[in-house]
Amino acid sequence: MQVVYHRVTWLFGRLVRGQFVLMLAVMLVTSVCLEGRAQEFNYGLIMDDQSYLRLPIKPPVLTKRGLRNLPSAVMYENYCPRPASQERQGTCMAFALGYYLRTVIEAKRQHLTDRNRITELAFSPTFLYEEAKLPNDYDCSQGLNVDAAIEVIRQRGIVPLKTLGYPACGQTTVKLRAQAQANRIAEAQRIFGLTDSPEERISHLKTALTEGLPVVVSFLVVPSFGNLKASLWEPTANETNAVKSKMAGVLARQTTLRGHALCVLGYDNSKFGGAFRIVNSRGEDWADGGFCWIRYADLAAFTRYGVQVYPQLETADRKAIGGLQAELSFEQQKGGSMPAQFDAATSQRTGILTYRMSQSYSTGTSFKFSISNDRQAYLYVFGTDNSPNAPLDKLYPYTETNAGQTTEFSPLLGASTTISYPPSNYIELDSTAGTDYLVLLLANRPQDQSQLARRWVSARNASRPAQLQQLIPATEVIAPAQVHYETDRIRFTVRPDATGSVLLVLVLIDHR
Repeated sequence: MQVVYHRVTWLFGRLVRGQFVLMLAVMLVTSVCLEGRAQEFNYGLIMDDQSYLRLPIKPPVLTKRGLRNLPSAVMYENYCPRPASQERQGTCMAFALGYYLRTVIEAKRQHLTDRNRITELAFSPTFLYEEAKLPNDYDCSQGLNVDAAIEVIRQRGIVPLKTLGYPACGQTTVKLRAQAQANRIAEAQRIFGLTDSPEERISHLKTALTEGLPVVVSFLVVPSFGNLKASLWEPTANETNAVKSKMAGVLARQTTLRGHALCVLGYDNSKFGGAFRIVNSRGEDWADGGFCWIRYADLAAFTRYGVQVYPQLETADRKAIGGLQAELSFEQQKGGSMPAQFDAATSQRTGILTYRMSQSYSTGTSFKFSISNDRQAYLYVFGTDNSPNAPLDKLYPYTETNAGQTTEFSPLLGASTTISYPPSNYIELDSTAGTDYLVLLLANRPQDQSQLARRWVSARNASRPAQLQQLIPATEVIAPAQVHYETDRIRFTVRPDATGSVLLVLVLIDHR
């Protein structure tokens, strides 16, 4: 609002030469004030699809029986700081991502549920906004792009609110960057496709919430939401129809939108027929003490973007992944599992946890694999064979191209998830008989895939097992002796006291 008032002052101070200009100034004030009464504060999420699409997408997560396999309720409200108000600044994304979600991460890490103590350690929306805002945003009114906000908290981090308070528009933050580094996140993934159906949005959002943290979503605000005084928000039919029309215009690239960012704290199937719990940046006088419920279908209709955030996993210099549990299984296209057994001899010889398929498979056999993990981890999967100079083919993470749009899936898996590769097709054994190698890397930090490729090529004159050993420096590999493994299926647990940063798992397929 300050910008408009300054503009009106300029109109009167420099341009008043007659009644026409005076009327123009009054019209400007009137339209802005009406908008101000409708929304009462500034919304600050720039709805830029390209910004959203620059985030890596969450890999498809399997649920064996659809939504019925998910818990009936998930809630993180106990870890949330006291609801605060963004006032007239366009800082909703900084509040949803920095003040709320990043604070929940810290409260969970410290096992805190006392709201006063949590609020004392809350993080600063000012720092996040100042670091991510547009260059000419002098009054903190223009809002943030999704990818800019994510990039700041991922690369630079964030400082506590007690270090940099709110509001403090225009405050210099450069000197605080060193302190902010300790509070970075590992990654953020988009969980919605732009053309997802409402049912898909509900499913993706509930699935993400089961993985341990809240989710940030975009929201198209209407008057009934801005003025809410009840615990449940229910849009009017006219509001719902208007938003559907706006969404259709965006899909047709005919209109652009200014949105609002909300932090979704959980869901409960028993509330109002099924509803999400959100916290807003309107203070404690809004709705139910700053919180409200939104029915599944209503939130799905009013949202377009969804972002899942992952905390840092680096707990020591070695970045150990002690305690990780995982299971790998294979299934043929024609039906039937592909059992495997622990290969003790190869494991001992190579220092790589190795399994071998219990039977051989012929050229043309089509299959896929699924992997389940109990905690956050980065997954990379490669395939090769024992032919001379065989390449190391990357299977996962993968990219998809549809209608000219390339989608890059993230290697980071959330906690307690199961993914399948390929998600909709199958891997087929080619005409090269011998031994096929499937190599899995599980780590808690990103791996440089171009560096892995260079190491593979530089060791091309070595035997295939020796070449595989060169992928990761020996000091970073978790040895089989530090893993509890089952011998009749590919299931293992890294010992809590294990050292190393990467677990290599090798699956051998006798290919006839």
